[in-house]
Amino acid sequence: MLLVVDANVVFSALIKRGKPLRVFELNKLLVKFEFIAPEFLFFEIGKRVDKILKFTEFSKEEFIKVFSFIKKELELIPLETFEDKTEEAKGKSPHLKDVAYVALSLKLDCKILSGDRGLKECLPDRVISPSEALEILFGRIAP
Repeated sequence: MLLVVDANVVFSALIKRGKPLRVFELNKLLVKFEFIAPEFLFFEIGKRVDKILKFTEFSKEEFIKVFSFIKKELELIPLETFEDKTEEAKGKSPHLKDVAYVALSLKLDCKILSGDRGLKECLPDRVISPSEALEILFGRIAP
């Protein structure tokens, strides 16, 4: 199952050992999801690394390992691939920051992995939370 991963899931996974990180770790073993993201995702994260490091429960070495692991689990998709869906995505996104994720999801007709409640409220059939992703990984709900 193809899933667009939004930045908040990656931020959360880099801050603590919670559900977002477990999704990546379990998927590495079970391989039920193929994770994709707009190519600017790591640029966005890079701009906030200092802030993330202030809040993370990981040591600097653990943080680097987790960050490297997540990077390997994601395929980055160039903007040119989905920019034709940007206008449609603007009409469906609760915030401007969500437009690229929604556009990529629309282009490839797949769901978005996100912990953003506003995004989930706007697109309930297109967004799955980390908790729902874990349920799919454990086979408790169908994808």
